[in-house]
Amino acid sequence: MLDPSSPIFEQTRMVEPGEIDDMNHVNNVVYVKWANDIAEQHWLQRAPKHLRETCDWVMLKHCIEYKKSAVLGDKILVQTQVGRATNVRYERFVVIKQADTGVVLAQTTADWCAVDKKGKPMGISRELRNIFEIA
Repeated sequence: MLDPSSPIFEQTRMVEPGEIDDMNHVNNVVYVKWANDIAEQHWLQRAPKHLRETCDWVMLKHCIEYKKSAVLGDKILVQTQVGRATNVRYERFVVIKQADTGVVLAQTTADWCAVDKKGKPMGISRELRNIFEIA
């Protein structure tokens, strides 16, 4: 899913007690949150201040495939990269792995839309594309 020839943004984290469900593994909704969180951190770390002050992103479509469960105390590696961009959307890929083994726990694809601070869709400019090195 991730293209090793393109930039990958990643973070590690530990599974926390509040993320565990009644089945003693990470609740499925938590994986969606992790995908959203890594996208947000990627934006905040890459975008210059003037763009962070004028542009936000909203998720339009999200598809997640669960492969294996994480449990309390697991060290998690969350990786993301952007894909194809159109006028107002771009693809984002996220892979969630056990950090120590590299076993894939979940993978996602999502379409995101750039919006102004009033929520109106805005075009993905060359400057926005360059932030994530979108071709």
